[in-house]
Amino acid sequence: MAFKRLLDRIAARDRRLTAVAAGTCTLAALAAGALVQQTPALAVPLVFLGGAGAAFALSRLGQRPQPAVGEQRESDARFRLVADDAPVMLWMGDAEGGGLYLNRMFRDFWGHRTPESLAGMGWFELVHPEDRESLKATIVAGVASHAPFTMSPRLMRADGQWRLIDATAVPRFRPCGAFKGFISVCHDVTEARAADAARLESETRFRLIADSASVFMWVSELGARFVFVNRAYLDFAGVTYEEALQKSFVERLHPDDRDRVLGVQAAGMASRKPFAFEARFQRADGEWRWLRAQATPRKGPGGEHAGYVGVAVDVTEAKQAESDLKRINELLEERVAAALAEKADAEAALFHARKMEAVGQLTGGVAHDFNNLLTVVIGALDMILKHPEDGAKRRRLGEAALAAARRGERLTHQLLAFSRRQALRPETCDVNALIRDGEPLTRRAVGEAIAFDLRLSEGAATARVDTAQFDAALLNLVVNARDATSAGGEITVETERLDVSADQVPELAPGAYVVVRVRDSGVGMSADVLSQVFEPFFTTKPAGKGTGLGLSQVYGFARQSGGVAHLESAEGRGTTVALYLPAAESQPEAARPRTVGTPSTRVLRVLLVEDDPSVAVIAETMLVELGHAVMRAENAEQALKLLHADRPVDLLLTDVIMPGGVNGVELARLASVLRPGLAVLLSSGYAGETVDAALAEAPWPFLKKPYDADELAATLQALAPSRETETA
Repeated sequence: MAFKRLLDRIAARDRRLTAVAAGTCTLAALAAGALVQQTPALAVPLVFLGGAGAAFALSRLGQRPQPAVGEQRESDARFRLVADDAPVMLWMGDAEGGGLYLNRMFRDFWGHRTPESLAGMGWFELVHPEDRESLKATIVAGVASHAPFTMSPRLMRADGQWRLIDATAVPRFRPCGAFKGFISVCHDVTEARAADAARLESETRFRLIADSASVFMWVSELGARFVFVNRAYLDFAGVTYEEALQKSFVERLHPDDRDRVLGVQAAGMASRKPFAFEARFQRADGEWRWLRAQATPRKGPGGEHAGYVGVAVDVTEAKQAESDLKRINELLEERVAAALAEKADAEAALFHARKMEAVGQLTGGVAHDFNNLLTVVIGALDMILKHPEDGAKRRRLGEAALAAARRGERLTHQLLAFSRRQALRPETCDVNALIRDGEPLTRRAVGEAIAFDLRLSEGAATARVDTAQFDAALLNLVVNARDATSAGGEITVETERLDVSADQVPELAPGAYVVVRVRDSGVGMSADVLSQVFEPFFTTKPAGKGTGLGLSQVYGFARQSGGVAHLESAEGRGTTVALYLPAAESQPEAARPRTVGTPSTRVLRVLLVEDDPSVAVIAETMLVELGHAVMRAENAEQALKLLHADRPVDLLLTDVIMPGGVNGVELARLASVLRPGLAVLLSSGYAGETVDAALAEAPWPFLKKPYDADELAATLQALAPSRETETA
């Protein structure tokens, strides 16, 4: 029981070895003739003498007077019983080293061989040839000295395999002290030695690889203490291997990086997950170097967390290159920004120069045309004033002046259409009907020498367009085609309703369109000319034959209408101009008949607001001749004073663009509040985008300047019925 209590206090992994050693001692004692069962207190302490020494000591201490024959037999039986149950291989030899006894485990190892076949030195044939001489010498020395000895021969197992055996031999003595032979305890350590060799080879290989690596490597245990570092680590730190294991890496960490790195390390170790960091460490020569480190958790033999394996790379040059690259990028960005600024300035200067060139070209062209028109108007009016008595001449010159003024009106409309500043008044109409209505004028413009043909689509080609602008655009295209086509040629006007998909036509949104094409068989255009045809005042016609605004007006009209104009041409193959106009699903609006200006049957009290005195005089004269009473105001402020007074007003006729900060649309709204039910008529020659947007939402009619007495009378007559209904 004392031995049992002692085993309980020994670590679990060492208990079996201790028990085996104890069993070995007991067997040795039994073999020596000692009565162990009679001296239990002696066997236990001898366990701690270890192996053969314990058995030898026991055998020496256990020498007693020779027992009786019966007792000897009982002792031998007891020995064999214990030996056959022992977890080790036991062998007993005679004084010459020959075999006398094998326990069950040894007999199983050698299989069918009997102790008789192994008697004497017969068992040597089962020893590896390379081990026989050294083994024989060891046994001979042991027999000669009668001292314990150890050996590690390779023995052939029953299956033919060579197995490495660790054996401890203990001498046996007779009661009289004479040498009797040896008893040996044998262990098969083949797998253990192979595992040790593999482990040693693995460790050697790991150290060789680690020391050959240019990166820093380390292995730490729990608590972050290093248990291994490689040669690169030692060279960097300038310390010995033992010093590296004793010192903390924190000693070489830059003060500015210490708290951050220790925080990352603590968090990683707490989570037992991989962690990484970059920091500056001081090299042995005192230089601070940037290291990028990566630590990976490692496990012990039982799968438990055992610490970390880490590697680190010197990234100082990479960090410097990164910093240099960042600076280069910053410099590059600065230079690119400067270059872009210079480019933007150059483009702005070029744009300004081109704009000024275009303005100069525009000014010259407009001045040329308007000077011609003014020459006619001024000359005609001068002659009328000088010869008031000649009625026929006065009428002829007046008609010439009026025609010149109408040409000026068309030129102004072309300029506004090109700049997309003219307020269009689109209406739903049948484009085919417009073309047929204008066919007589178009045919006269083409002349008899060139064939003119209409190929209009079947049914109505309904679109929302400003009919006057459409007529002007179509006439421009036909006249251009006529000028480019020689006698005997052909001009064709055709229409088509077309569904346009995305990206099918440049600059055109997908949808339904009415396409009007004007084709000619004329001389065509070169690529250089084709690229400039829509520019204002660009023309290939001789001086005095055109202003160069025709195609610009066509392009502006198309874009303002929500469509686009496209031109295809090649030298010698004619030209085709296509107008894409948004199609309308509703029916065309009924045309309003034009009313000849006659005095109104109802006198209206009109408040005329006009800042231009000349225009005010003409407008007042027209109103008076139509039979209406007129009050005049130059701006919104004067008009509002009159509206606040008690003087009766039936109609407010106001210009849209006026000085003073309040335009005509705003004045109309204020007037409608002051005088509910007051009729309003807006008028302007040019409104601009902001006011034009307000006009689109205004509920009042609009009269476009310039207008004549007939147009003014028709507009007032259209207003009169509603006014009479309201005041009835």
